[in-house]
Amino acid sequence: MPVGAPYEHVVRFQDVDAAGIVFFPKILEYFHDAYVAFLRAEGIPLEEAMAAKRWAAPIRSSEAHFLRPLRFGDPVTTALVRVRLSGSDLEIGYRTAHSGGEAAAVGVTRAVFVDWATFKRAEPPEDVRKVFARVEAKSSP
Repeated sequence: MPVGAPYEHVVRFQDVDAAGIVFFPKILEYFHDAYVAFLRAEGIPLEEAMAAKRWAAPIRSSEAHFLRPLRFGDPVTTALVRVRLSGSDLEIGYRTAHSGGEAAAVGVTRAVFVDWATFKRAEPPEDVRKVFARVEAKSSP
């Protein structure tokens, strides 16, 4: 179940490989696009946070599992479905689905909040922490 509004998009021509299906690293772009859209919808535009060097949470690991092919022109949604925030560690689960709701890919990103000046672990700002704590509660079983 999505913890925020699903990010709706269409598989673009440049997203597919010679076999006519989504080229595997593109799914990570879909996950990140959903993350950026989620933050914007929550009133925390990532581009503003980065421009102001207010906070950063670089990805330290990611994974994706492909369940069904996605082809050029397919309407899809990508949503955050699970969130876990523990100190400076942020884990987000994603689901990309065909417009009919059939899951096509699932995955996880793991990020670490850091201080811009030192790039050492740091706690997320309070407003960011509150947003992720709220959606974490929604995503708990």
